[in-house]
Amino acid sequence: MLPQVVRRSLLLALPFQVGALVVALVLSAAGLPADVLLTMLLVVSMWAPAAAELLFRTTLPRALQLHYLIFITLGPYAGSALNVYVAIADWDTLIHFDSGVMLAWLGMLWVRRMEERVNAPFPAWFGLAVIQLTAMAFAAAWEICEFASDHLIGTVAQGGLDDTMADIMAGTMGGLFAIALLLILGRPRSLAPASLLRAEYRTTAAADSPQPTDG
Repeated sequence: MLPQVVRRSLLLALPFQVGALVVALVLSAAGLPADVLLTMLLVVSMWAPAAAELLFRTTLPRALQLHYLIFITLGPYAGSALNVYVAIADWDTLIHFDSGVMLAWLGMLWVRRMEERVNAPFPAWFGLAVIQLTAMAFAAAWEICEFASDHLIGTVAQGGLDDTMADIMAGTMGGLFAIALLLILGRPRSLAPASLLRAEYRTTAAADSPQPTDG
């Protein structure tokens, strides 16, 4: 029996999976560009949040999971499987920028989980480094996946060295944008937002947050 939190993650992904398959099959049947094989692989990849929760015995915020599902749908699915990358020149750059934002939130989640484990906030410089390096590392790893996909499956995700470097830079800028938002919004006890806390830690974090004063 799967844990309830994992079942909820699977159900969250289900509409995206069904919709992607239906659209790809309909377009393919109509003779329009649609890569059904790639769509099936991407549908499986939408289970990644549920797999992470099961493997690491943790919970992922629903907002982060939803961001991931939207990213997969608008990026690899619409971009490669439905050829939007070819139709819209800047689509790939926008998707990579968004991936940097999303992965920065993942880095924040890692910082928060580590803080929970040691029951103490980390220095701001350490948290910022983890957050930004998470976005940059995944940006580079994603380019490796695109390269492999183009050569093994026949997608058109990459357009040469300039395109690859522009994508990595877009992901890096997305991470910096997320960090800028984090710093503008401020932090009470920890660098990571309180919304990433597990439920049992929220009371403690709220108690440690500065209280507003009159006047």
